Amino acid sequence: MKKILLVTLIALLPYHAVAALKTSESAPVFSLQDLGNKEFSLDNFVGPARRGKSRGVVLSFFASWCLPCRIELPMLDARVDELAGKGIRVVLVGVREDRAKIEALMTELKVSKPTVLSDSAGKVSGMYQVRFLPTTFFIGSDGQVKDIIFGEIRDEAELRASIEKLLK
Repeated sequence: MKKILLVTLIALLPYHAVAALKTSESAPVFSLQDLGNKEFSLDNFVGPARRGKSRGVVLSFFASWCLPCRIELPMLDARVDELAGKGIRVVLVGVREDRAKIEALMTELKVSKPTVLSDSAGKVSGMYQVRFLPTTFFIGSDGQVKDIIFGEIRDEAELRASIEKLLK
């Protein structure tokens, strides 16, 4: 009976309430290969040593089978140059898919500007406790999570509001 009550309670919570990683927490540091076989390490862009040199990272987890991801990825791609001018890096992480599938998706969607990483083993998405795709983390220069968007970014206004939190 207790188990049924617990499952029912969790099902009734808003989906973002069950996410374990929260805003104001430290973003887990990780390293992965990008699609050009270069090592990407988050601590090269955020954290105490990077303060003042970067404004933050927009870190979005996606998969090729995820329809909302397919809608969101071109929107993020279109903002890369503008955000780079503000010192913000856009990083996309393909979850539990091989590089070939991720590359094919980027080609199909004409997404070419962000840093694209393959998390084929799901290690990084596990560190970030990603439970829904897409999920986008806005990580400040101090290495703290400033905002999280669970599910598709609905529009430019929602994206802009989250980016503003990196610029404060």
